[in-house]
Amino acid sequence: MKRKTLLVLFAVSCAVLLPGCSGRETEQVQDQEAQQPAWLEEFYTASYEYRITNIVSDEGTEQELPILEGKRINSPYRQYEKYINPLGLQAQSESYSYGDGEMVNTIVRNVQGDWTKQESKHDYPYGYGEDLEFTEGGTVDYNDIICDVYTTEYTGDMAEIMNSYAEEEVITEPLTAVIEQEYYVDQDTEQLVCMITDITDMNRKQQIAVFMVSKGITAKEAEQYCDTGQIREKMEILSYDDSMTIDIPAIE
Repeated sequence: MKRKTLLVLFAVSCAVLLPGCSGRETEQVQDQEAQQPAWLEEFYTASYEYRITNIVSDEGTEQELPILEGKRINSPYRQYEKYINPLGLQAQSESYSYGDGEMVNTIVRNVQGDWTKQESKHDYPYGYGEDLEFTEGGTVDYNDIICDVYTTEYTGDMAEIMNSYAEEEVITEPLTAVIEQEYYVDQDTEQLVCMITDITDMNRKQQIAVFMVSKGITAKEAEQYCDTGQIREKMEILSYDDSMTIDIPAIE
């Protein structure tokens, strides 16, 4: 029963759309020093509205699939997300998260209108807490905004994440994934307007982790069950607004 619960929890942390995984970072590095660019520090501490889109590439074709739109207040932490075209009767239609610390309260409403309340890990954008080193990638016109482009990458161990859910070492071999990112920064306002994260390798390693635990097999054996094309998550900042509010609904 514990193993089944583990897989359910790990799957919930993954994307609404398979095979991609659009859930953002849930592990925070404790020593979050102010050594990142000013525009990134502002993004981490600001309140803003945003849109998440998955960009799926397979056999030479590319498709953009809108996932959700949301609002986020960083202090005190409040977050609202509305899912676009949710699939299935139990699929999430909207959610609210709030609280202090690494564990927060999340209220979820499904497409049938039923609400549930649960405890979850604090949600962070991809790359938060990582020691990022940026490379300048030129200038582009992004939605009629002249932007400087910066690229970076970092690694994550999906085995460690699975083990943290299990609260024991269920996977003993590392499943290291490389996560590549592009940041688009408005030249005029010096604010982040878009972040694109390639989560292809991360999704594949997450799938391998799930199959390893569910089938009791090695990483090499689990690879045969994984079939993912390239998938990138585009997070667009629609507006910055430090005066915004998010009202948390009261549910029984």
